[in-house]
Amino acid sequence: MTLCLLLLLSTTVNAQKDKPTAQEVSKAKTLKEKYEDEDVVISDKKTEITFSRNSRTNKVEVREEITTTFFSIASRADIGYSTGYDNESSIETLNLTDKRNKRIAWNINDEAYSTQSIFHNDYRVKYAKLTFPLQGYLRTVKEVKEYKDVKYFTTDYFVEPYRVIKGTMSITIPEWLEMEIKEYHFGNNDIKRLSKKVGADTQVTFKINNLSPMKSEYRMPGNSYIYPHVLYLTQSFKDSKGVEITLFKETQDLYNWYSSLVNDVDIQTTDIAVKVNELTAGLTTDDEKVKAIYYWVQDNIKYIAFEDGIAGFKPDSPQNVFSKKYGDCKGMAILLKTMLVEAGYDARLVWIGTDHISYDYSTPSLSVDNHMITAIMVDGKPIFIDGTEKFNSYGTFATRIQGKQALIENGDSFLLKKVPQATPEFNKEVYQGTFKINGNDLVGTMNKELTGEQASSFLYGFTGMEQDKRQEVMLKVLTDGNDNATVENVSAFDPTDRDAILKLNYDMKVSNAVSSFDDNLYLELDPVRYLANWTMDEDRQNSYKMNNTRVEQKNISLELPAGYTIETLPDAISIDNQFLKVEAHYTLDGNQINYNSQIKIKTRLIEKNQFDTWNTAIEQIKNFYDEQIVLKKA
Repeated sequence: MTLCLLLLLSTTVNAQKDKPTAQEVSKAKTLKEKYEDEDVVISDKKTEITFSRNSRTNKVEVREEITTTFFSIASRADIGYSTGYDNESSIETLNLTDKRNKRIAWNINDEAYSTQSIFHNDYRVKYAKLTFPLQGYLRTVKEVKEYKDVKYFTTDYFVEPYRVIKGTMSITIPEWLEMEIKEYHFGNNDIKRLSKKVGADTQVTFKINNLSPMKSEYRMPGNSYIYPHVLYLTQSFKDSKGVEITLFKETQDLYNWYSSLVNDVDIQTTDIAVKVNELTAGLTTDDEKVKAIYYWVQDNIKYIAFEDGIAGFKPDSPQNVFSKKYGDCKGMAILLKTMLVEAGYDARLVWIGTDHISYDYSTPSLSVDNHMITAIMVDGKPIFIDGTEKFNSYGTFATRIQGKQALIENGDSFLLKKVPQATPEFNKEVYQGTFKINGNDLVGTMNKELTGEQASSFLYGFTGMEQDKRQEVMLKVLTDGNDNATVENVSAFDPTDRDAILKLNYDMKVSNAVSSFDDNLYLELDPVRYLANWTMDEDRQNSYKMNNTRVEQKNISLELPAGYTIETLPDAISIDNQFLKVEAHYTLDGNQINYNSQIKIKTRLIEKNQFDTWNTAIEQIKNFYDEQIVLKKA
């Protein structure tokens, strides 16, 4: 028998042994009937976490071994597997095996991770494709990940992009390591915690059963608000000589570490001082001087999110940010602080978690925050300023940090303050319009005023576009997606004037807005049907989080055409629930129909179990928009 024939027979035999058994196919069919929208499940996932001391670095290292068995319940499926690492971690093993534990050749890609808005200098992703040619196929991925320093090992989520039929996660905590494992959002999920002694060590095991897959959806809250996970709060450890090393026992310890990184930053102010003097020359009030510095940073320093090991927490030097004209949030924050201090103000660095993160500083962990800003102390109170928010005026704050707890520099200690929460009226759109009927069209003028994040959101979109595409942004904003509406002669505005209300005056035409039948005219007067299509999908898995609370107000008038009187005006609408307050009505004033409406979004979060209430209100609003004005020929 030739060698080629032997190899062919061996391959055929191995393929036959890897084929799903009748029992595996039957199990796959049963699961597919139960979870018809899913193609692959995780039949078993085992995670083992251990800790060791590195006497050379005097740090605690972490080893995480993850064995994940994927099971195809569809007739054929292709999925991806990915895992990430950075300068503080490494992927030591990433293997693929069949159900007999035989290694399978696997094409693994390894590349830097980046998005259009975020630049991760050192964060890399390993990823590969898993193919399941038949229903009932099993594939197992074994991953070993190591962390050089336990302080960066903070979180584990139990959910996956695929249903987890069963799994265990075992954490062996040595007797020399002080660690708390804090649970979040276990709720009705079948997750059980067991703890036992293994010699002098403590072994904590979580057993999980049938966890639904996680799902990424538009405008959902951050994962830490939703999915079951644990935080590893590493408080201290004893080195090989028995000396206790404190890590993050209390918030003060977290602050001490952050401060040590800031204190190590080399700060040189020669060129910065020249610029500060130039910006503040001739200004007399403190507000004028602070604004001049703040707005200069917004206008001249490009924001680039940057994560690079310790640089994910340590600011770049202010002189580097100043000369390069770009920086991450930490670099922009320390530049603002340095410039304000040069101008004679009490400016501080501020650590804060955006609204994507659910924790506060009662939990000392590197997972608590993801952002840095600046505060200037006025009469003992902080006024927060964020250089990364390009169009915020002094004294205003982006929704993503409003209401969030902030950790403020205060020498050897710290201050904890909350960023003020804006009212819906802060984010406002006001329309003032005057229309006439011209054939089948409505033609007239519109004045639109935007404040707060309604203004900044528009300016981000507008200035972020190429010059030849800015008209598209303008049209989309001013017509709110009404395909029948066109806009011309938009007034000029200054996007750098943050202290002024953004005012847009323009001519507007709404084609085919008027129809006629039996000497009657039928029309709708609102060209911007705000919220009409904001129904929550019943199949949506997660709650919905609005960009912000806001108010939309319209005052639109229509001149009655000669020879016509009013036959019917739509009935007024009034809604007041936990999410919305809506008041809208039509009135007749001489020869003019006046349309007045105000819609207030009171709260950002709409829970999944509140969708019916929200949808009922949206249906009422839509029905109001659909009611037509009827004009009768005299």
